[in-house]
This record gives sequence, structure tokens and C-alpha cells, in this order.
Amino acid sequence: MDLLLIFLSGIFTALGPCVLSILPISLAYTFSISNNKKDGFFVSLFFVLGLAVIFSILGVLFSLFGSVFNLYKLKFVAGIVAIIFGVLMILNYNIKIFNFTAKGKIWNKTLYLINKNKKFKYLSSFLFGFCYGVLANTCADPVLVSILSYISTKGDVLFGFFALFVYAIGFGIPIIILSSLGVEGKEILSKINPKIINLISGIILILLGIWILI
Repeated sequence: MDLLLIFLSGIFTALGPCVLSILPISLAYTFSISNNKKDGFFVSLFFVLGLAVIFSILGVLFSLFGSVFNLYKLKFVAGIVAIIFGVLMILNYNIKIFNFTAKGKIWNKTLYLINKNKKFKYLSSFLFGFCYGVLANTCADPVLVSILSYISTKGDVLFGFFALFVYAIGFGIPIIILSSLGVEGKEILSKINPKIINLISGIILILLGIWILI
């Protein structure tokens, strides 16, 4: 049940207001190096695998941290945090825990460096996904913080790895679908209502918080 909620959280995080602001850039990249929709699928798949690596590393690190400091005793706190963040998302509060003012410059530099390697498009797409994962983390604050808090209280490295891998797959599914659709994907992206996404994400976070508590 917790992995299912984490998976759903990943999907709606990718469609959240902050990530949506940089998602068109990633789609423009996958479109530019893809020859057709099938190629777009594989390019975006490697992009998501890059995402999965960085998220899984986060899961392992937080699990180790929780294991070393015996944070399983704070399970109640992790559940409350998830519920609070869920309520704030439903109320459309803009929650920013991490805020890097240089994010735009780093992002543009990353795009420049990766675009120089179109010959190895699958490898470059993987690296792009890895870098995107680092930068997107600054946007996924409420959901990611809640999940990482929960993982740290479990203190299970294997669970931490798979939980964040599942989160990354959920996060990547909208990207794969939109990239595979091509121009139609851009049209769908423009019609997404951030408030509805926040509402659904908030409900999922509250359910995750309740699950943690019980």
C-alpha cells in the first residue's frame, strides 16, 4: 500500500505547478533528438532511468541516516508531516523548502553540455535525466520531504532504494507518455490545471500520512 501511494505521488509530482514550469524544456529536448514517436519513447525511457538513479540514491542515503540514528521512533512525526503537507497542497499553498536561485543558470548550462552529445542520444538522455532529477528535487518539496521522512523512519536500505525507484517511475510516466505523443503531448501539457493536480497530490499525501500512522 505504501509503495502504491508513493508511485501515485510520483505521477502527480511530475504534473505539479513547479515541475510543470521546467517540464516543457525536457520535452523540447526529447522532441529535438527523436526521429519519431517510437524513438521518443526510448529517449524518454532513458531519461527516466537517469531520474530513477538519482532518486534511488536519495532513498538509500535517507534510509542509512534513519538506521544510524534510530529514527524509527519518529514514525508518528513522519505521518503528521505528510498530512500537514497534504492539507497545505489542497489549500494551494506554495511550499518551498529548498530554493536555489542559481537553478536557472545550472539548468541552461546542463542543457548546453548535453545537447553537444546528440550522437549518443540515449546516453545523453540518461545523463539529462540524472541532472533533471537533481534540479527537479528543488520543486518536489512537500511530496519528496514526506516520503523521505517516512523512509528514514523505516531504516531499511532496500526499502528506501525501491521506494524512491518506484517514486521515480511514477514521476517519469507522464514524461514518457507526453514525449511519445509528440506534438499532441505539448497540447495536453498546456491543458493541465495545476490546482487539480495539487488537490489530488494533497489527498494522496494525506492518505500516505494516515497509512504511516496506522
